[in-house]
Amino acid sequence: MTQSTRVDLLAQSIDLALDVVSGVSVDQYEDPTPCSEFTVRGLVNHIAMMLLLTRDAGTRAAPDARLLTADVMPFLAGRPESDWAGLIAEKAEPAVRAWSAPAAWEGEATVGGPPMAATALGGILIAEFAIHAWDMAVATGQPIDIPASLASAAFDTYTREAPRMRGLGLLADEVPQEADVPLFDRALGLTGRDPRWSRPTR
Repeated sequence: MTQSTRVDLLAQSIDLALDVVSGVSVDQYEDPTPCSEFTVRGLVNHIAMMLLLTRDAGTRAAPDARLLTADVMPFLAGRPESDWAGLIAEKAEPAVRAWSAPAAWEGEATVGGPPMAATALGGILIAEFAIHAWDMAVATGQPIDIPASLASAAFDTYTREAPRMRGLGLLADEVPQEADVPLFDRALGLTGRDPRWSRPTR
C-alpha cells in the first residue's frame, strides 16, 4: 500500500467518524455504545483524544500522557457539549496533515504506549477511527456506510494486530464470524464486537 493510499484512508476514516459525531444529539450522550467502556459522551471524548494523539504521533511530538486518562479533553473542558462536534472537527485537518509527510510512515511512532513501526500504527489508527464511527452510529441510530477499501484495511489490520492488542488488554475476546459475512463485520468480530449489537430501547 502506498503512502498516499494510507493517507487517503486515514482521512476517509476520520471523516467518517466526524460525520457520525456531528449527527449525535446531546440528549444521547449518556446512552451505551457497543464499546462497553464508553457511553456516547465518553466515545465522543475518546475520538477527540485520538485526533490529538494521531497528530502528535505523525509529527513525533512527545505524547501527552494526561490525555489518556482525562475525562474531558482540555480543548473541550468548560465548553457546552452542544459545541463539542464542531470543536472536534477542527482537530481533523492537523491530524491528517501530520501523516501526509513521508517521514510520518518511517521508523517508529507511539500514541502513548510502547513505540511500534509507524506503518503498523498508522494502520491501527485508520482501523480504529472506522470502528469507532460504527460504534457511534449504531449507538445513536444513525446509518453508516463503510467503504469497501476501509473495510478491507480494517480487516487486514486486525487480522494482523488483534492478538497483540488483545494481549495488551486493548481488545475484548474475539466474537467469531462466519467467513461469508461482510468484511467489516469480520473486522468488528476481531475487535470483540458483535456486529448485530443494537441500542437498548429507551
